[in-house]
Amino acid sequence: MTISVITPTRLLPDRLSMLVELNQSLKDNCCPVEHVIVIDGNPTATIPEELAERATIITSPRPIGQAAARNLGLVVAKGDWITSADDDDWLYPHSIDNRLEAIHSQPSALWAAGYCTDDDSIDPEIIAAGACSPGAIWRAWPSPNHPIPLGPTTLLVEANLLKRAGGWMGLPQGEDIGMMMAVTSLAPGLVIDAYVYHIRLHGGQMTKTTWFDDLELLARRCAWERGAAILSQRQSARVLIANP
Repeated sequence: MTISVITPTRLLPDRLSMLVELNQSLKDNCCPVEHVIVIDGNPTATIPEELAERATIITSPRPIGQAAARNLGLVVAKGDWITSADDDDWLYPHSIDNRLEAIHSQPSALWAAGYCTDDDSIDPEIIAAGACSPGAIWRAWPSPNHPIPLGPTTLLVEANLLKRAGGWMGLPQGEDIGMMMAVTSLAPGLVIDAYVYHIRLHGGQMTKTTWFDDLELLARRCAWERGAAILSQRQSARVLIANP
């Protein structure tokens, strides 16, 4: 059983060493891992040789953005299970193994997530570890103004479920939150009591740009309403089944 990790990247010089470290961190798992790297609009950049030899690489000659890059990666990914990782972050040892083992312990689970750390802090555990029914993550997010309840990059998702959910939402930012709302609202899963993903803090992050807050609330609203629409549709379907 192969796991695919999708990474969009512009191959910026200050991130190349971090991308290599991310790739190396994927090797700290027992399960087979495919690293799908999608180069977003930088066709003349040179990918480090060690990555070219051991990753599946897609190149877009024009900038397409992270959402499109992730979705193109999903199309070519060979894995039965999919997760994503940014080019400046890394995964904890056995991060994927631990999530996959948890999924196998719960036959109905089609996704598993964990907690994040960054260079300064750890995730607030808004969602307690354990089994999650469809919609549990959305219900833990009262409104787009509240902190998101879970780190989207911690999700390991069954590939067909992710495709059925529509992949990553077509947004300039917050596309991973939209993906999380769809996946976790459509199917049961679980949160494991472990840190599985580390976010590096540096000046080149999107969250550090002067324009990041301009669309952040609106993007989160798109994601929040996506979850609300899916759960409303599920509720309507249950009513129809109960009252044919």
